[in-house]
Formats: sequence, C-alpha cells, structure tokens
Amino acid sequence: MIRKILVINWRDMNNPEAGGAEIYYHEIFRRLVDRGFDITVLSHSWTGASTDDQTGRIHVIRKGNKFLFNFSIIPYIIRNSKKFDLIIENINKVPFLTPLFARTTRLHIVHHFFEKTIFRETVFPLALYIYLMEKTIGVFYKKEKFIAVSESTKTEIENFGVSDQSISIVSPGINTSFFYQSKPKNKGPLLVYVGRLMKYKNVQFIIRAFPKIKEKYPDAELKIAGSGGYLKELKLLCADLGIENSVQFVGWISEEQKRDLLSSATIFVNPSHKEGWGINNIEANLCGTVSLSNNVPGLRDSVQNNVTGLLYEPENIEDFVAKAQMLISDKKLRSKLEANALERAKSLDWDKIALKMENVLKQI
Repeated sequence: MIRKILVINWRDMNNPEAGGAEIYYHEIFRRLVDRGFDITVLSHSWTGASTDDQTGRIHVIRKGNKFLFNFSIIPYIIRNSKKFDLIIENINKVPFLTPLFARTTRLHIVHHFFEKTIFRETVFPLALYIYLMEKTIGVFYKKEKFIAVSESTKTEIENFGVSDQSISIVSPGINTSFFYQSKPKNKGPLLVYVGRLMKYKNVQFIIRAFPKIKEKYPDAELKIAGSGGYLKELKLLCADLGIENSVQFVGWISEEQKRDLLSSATIFVNPSHKEGWGINNIEANLCGTVSLSNNVPGLRDSVQNNVTGLLYEPENIEDFVAKAQMLISDKKLRSKLEANALERAKSLDWDKIALKMENVLKQI
C-alpha cells in the first residue's frame, strides 16, 4: 500500500515565486496527510529559506537553486528513493528524468507543456533548453504513469507516445467556501485580468483590443492585477495606444482583494497562449463573473464554450471584441452563463479533488 510519498516540485508552497502548480500539489497533499499519507516535498532553495522545513504537516526539503535544481536533486534521489513508496514528479517546464535513477514506483503530474510557445517567452538558448528537455518525455517516460490536469494536457502527453491507459485526469480544485460574490458589479463595463504578467500570458492582446471596445463603450475600464517581468512593456503599450487613463495596473493583490476584484468585474478575460487548466476562470465563476478566454489548450477545458463562458479565436481581435461587446450588452446571455459557471465551479471543491487523487494512488 502506498503511504510514504516524495513529491518533487520546482518550488515549495512558501517560495516567494510559488504559483498555480504549488497550490495544486499543496491543496491536494495536505488533505491526503489527514487521510494517513506521509508527504515529503523536495524543492529548490531560496534566499532566507531553511534546508529542512515543515509546512503544516508536510515535510519540506530544499536542495540547490532555481536554475540547477533538476541536477541538484539527483544524489538525494539515488540515496533515498527506496525510503518512499512512491515518487511523484511534478513536471513543470523541465522534467527531472527520474525514470533514469529513481528506484521506486513513480508517478508524473503534468500541468502543460510549453512546446514552441517557450520561444515567445524567453531568450533563445534557454528556450531551446526547455524545448529539448520536454522532448525527453517521448524518450524516457513512455512506460510511466501520468496525471494530467485536463483533457488538453492528456492529449499533449499522448503525443509523446504515452498510452492513454497510463494517464489519469485530476483537474485543479478550488476553495468553494472562500470565493463568492463579495462586491456588487461595477456600474460601467469592467474587464479584469488576474495573473502573472509574462509575455506568454498575452495580456498585450487585451490591451491592443481594448480601444475597439471603448469605441462602443466609452466608459469601459480594464483592470490588470498581478506582477511579472513584462509589466514595463504593457504600460508602454497602453501609453502608445492612448488608453493609459482607462487601464489600471493594480499590482500584486491578496486573495481577498482578488475576490473583490473578480466580483466587481463584468467580464474576466484570460488571453494566455497556453495553460494547463486556467484556475482563475473558475475563481471568477464562483465570484459570479463569466470568462472570455483564448481558445487554446487548458483554457478550453476550464471554460465550456457557450455554456459557462465564451472562447474567442486565438489572436483574432475582431472576434474577441465582438464577444466582449456581446457579453456587455446581452445581460440575459451573461446571466445564463454566470449561473451555469457557478454551478459547475461548485463541483470542483478541493476535498473532492483530493479524494479523486487518492483513488488514483490506490490503483497504482
């Protein structure tokens, strides 16, 4: 029986750069601790962090740094892999190649692969490294067991030659008691984005489209919450388009502030080039807000087109603007989508997702 588990993840939950991948493993495995599992997380170190820590009842071990973590853990895995019943490798950007040196049962979680989109995000040498490392899935992982966070991600894993029988789907969950409509809707049309400000997140697309929305709705506003390396370029783009007075960059916000912002929005927009799932769509839905998202892998899983929200054709500003204007003007349609989205979002509580993960572990 599997009880003692090592989770390998680039960052731990206390890391200042922790994001969606960390929330996913933490929310699931802290619940499995309560169900009798012994969980250890292996992640990279960061300034001010101890090498041995405790997050709740999860044991955290930190090795190496953010750049060489995948190599730093190899000696530890070789020495200690047999102490665990299962090693779970959270593949987020770069695989750890555990099939080559981990001598115990293995399971691999995948949120999404960057593939060629990585070349839009970073400098060529680093992008090429990540791109080639992802290709090792088709060489060393074909006979491994996987968990995908969505149908789109499952398809991506299958494209590397992994059998669909070896892949289970455990979608991200959400705190259904925390997210609810905490603020009334904004009086005028309000579009909201919440997330990291990186190039591949494609916030620049919304900004380029926004002047066309303002042509029909002069009082429309766009609020962008989050931080990241692409912030300066986004602000410059607003200035070039002359819409800086209608676009507000609110910076990093707390979960409570995010709940209020999502609640007040007319539309939540998610323009990312690629995601594993798109949890912010579900958070918005619980806050009574419909999502208008890019029709790409991951986002088309968290948004059911014409049921819980709308999807627009990638990089098609006219399609985006038309659907945004439709959601703003057609209150009956928007209310119907909001109701459907809320009902679906309530079914994705973390307790139910943790139980689904436990059932997968029982089958290994």
